[in-house]
Formats: sequence, C-alpha cells, structure tokens
Amino acid sequence: MAYYTVAHLLQGGVLNGQAPGAFKPEAFTDEVWEFIFKRGPYPAGCQVTQEDLLKLRHEFEYWYPLDLRCSGKDLIRNHLTMALYNHAAVWGNDAKMMPRGIFCNGYVLVNGQKMSKSVGNFMTVRDCIDKFGVDATRIALADAGDTLDDANFDELVANSAITRLYVFERWIFEELRKHVPEEGLDFSA
Repeated sequence: MAYYTVAHLLQGGVLNGQAPGAFKPEAFTDEVWEFIFKRGPYPAGCQVTQEDLLKLRHEFEYWYPLDLRCSGKDLIRNHLTMALYNHAAVWGNDAKMMPRGIFCNGYVLVNGQKMSKSVGNFMTVRDCIDKFGVDATRIALADAGDTLDDANFDELVANSAITRLYVFERWIFEELRKHVPEEGLDFSA
C-alpha cells in the first residue's frame, strides 16, 4: 500500500506496466526506499536526484498513514493480516504508521442469491443505473445492508423506489403549487 502512494510517479502515470516509467527500477535500492518511507539519509551514489526522491517522500507522507484498509470477509487471513505484518516489518513499533482502521465487507447478493456470472444475476452499478435510474439504485444500495452482513441488492426495492420517488416528486410539486405563487415557480425542468 505504501508503494501505491508513489507508483504513479515511478511508472509514468501508467499503472498497468505497459509504458516505461520515469525511473529505472534498479535505481531503487533498499537505501532509496529507506529515504522515501522512513526519512533515511540521501543515499550516496544514488541514480535518482534528491529533488525527485523528496517528491516521492512528500507524496508518501501526504497519503500515509492510511485511514482505512478494506477487504472482503474471505480475505481477513491474507490481505488484512498481511497488511498488519508488512507494516510492522517496515516500521517496527511505530504505531503512527499502522493503518488507522480496518473494515471487512460481506458478499453481494442479488434478490437473496449470491451474485454470480454463472447464475446469471451479475450486475454492475452501471447495469443497475441503466435499469432503475440513479436515485432508485442509491436507495436499493442503501437498503442492501452493511458490515459483515452480506449486502442484498433487491430489485423489488429498486422498482418500488422508482414509484415512491415519482409519487414524492408529484406531491412536492402539488404542495408548491398550493403554497408558492405561480410566478415564483418554474416546472420546466
């Protein structure tokens, strides 16, 4: 996670490895990483200028320590545990460099069934927005659940949200017509 704070500078803004980076990988010795991540001294004979390393250090220190490390509940033993181990290995007992919080989320269900391409109920957020609209998707997602409980995106909730939002909007306009003078209203939108 510490590397991701500087990756965009090292890899020329391309994170998929398809383009050459701004620096040669072999220039990044242990001493260089000590300079960036642990405020070590500028390494003698370094192939990267001190100005460039200070930019990397600044970027790292801007983003660290990380506020929250999130992962799925099935990844507690590897992703989350290893994040703690790695931080302890690099920064030792420096508690201020440890992640400030850890959060686990459950799985995503659709209409009470595990979301899966093989089941045929896989939906992206874009699919939901195209099918139900932005506001109804937001309501269904807010109703889906949180924490370690599996989130259940219920299409009935999204569909009923469309109707409720329409009725609510009509009620607002009717109330406005009753209480606000006509010349102060513009219902063209």
